[in-house]
Parts: sequence; structure tokens; C-alpha cells
Amino acid sequence: MAIRRMREGDIDDVMAVEQGSFSSPWTRDMYLREIRKAEGCYLVARRGEELAGYCGALLILDEAHVMTLAVRGDLRRRGIGARLMLELIERMEGMGARFLTLEVRRSNRAAIELYSSFGFQIMGERMNYYLDNMENAYIMWTDDITAPPYRERMRALRERYAYAV
Repeated sequence: MAIRRMREGDIDDVMAVEQGSFSSPWTRDMYLREIRKAEGCYLVARRGEELAGYCGALLILDEAHVMTLAVRGDLRRRGIGARLMLELIERMEGMGARFLTLEVRRSNRAAIELYSSFGFQIMGERMNYYLDNMENAYIMWTDDITAPPYRERMRALRERYAYAV
């Protein structure tokens, strides 16, 4: 599996996964705008020619806001999301991030479990955040990703997911 920056040519495949993953999917134009932002980092994971998943974040000062993460439905629970997160975190740190944040649906247990394994902690809640059903979102944050304890967590996760496909 190869992970690389998202390009305009990836958007059609991204949209197919996006529409199968989210009740309020982003549009093609939204992705085109996002991948052009200097403060953004959007990645795709491909197995040969097939899109397995994608993710992205925006850097705001020293905080990386994880904007999206999705894995193709038939490939979930195989470590692809974790591999994408590992790469995203490393790249965002290289861009100057010290902390990571995101919002996640309260009902999305699989995502919360994944994010927790990366050291995200629930720090708050946004009421009625998701407009499709007015579901609340948890606000999750990490500690300093440049600190030795987080670096050790990343080392262990890289080892754990080294062969995920």
C-alpha cells in the first residue's frame, strides 16, 4: 500500500468513498480547494490502482485540525485508517504541528477507538454539530506530539501497523 499526497486526479475515487462513508459528504469543489491550501495536508492510500482510503488536516498555528478520514467500506478494520493517521501526523509535525484536534460523531465508536489509540482524548462536546441529524460531536485533542511520550506512542503504532493492508 502506498500513501502519498492527494492530487486532483484522485478526486473522483475520493468522492466514491466519501459518498459511501458520510451522510453529509464533501463536494468535489471542496476537495479541490482543500488540496490547494498551503497549510493543508491531504493524503490517499492506494493498493495498486485502487483507492483504499484518504485523510486530511489543516495546520492552524501549532495545531493540526484533522478534517477527514475515510476507508473504503470493504477494507475497514484492516489498519488502513491507522496507517493514514500515522503518515498524516508525521507530515503535520513536519509542518510545525504540536497538537492535533478533531470532531467526531458521538455514535462513531470505531473512529473514537482509533483516535484514542493515537492519544486523542475527549475534551468537550459540540451540540447539534452534524446538521443531517443534529448529532453532537466530541471534540478530541492530543497532548504535545513532539514530546517523548507521544513519540514513543507513535513508534509503537508504526510497529503495530507496519504490515496493515
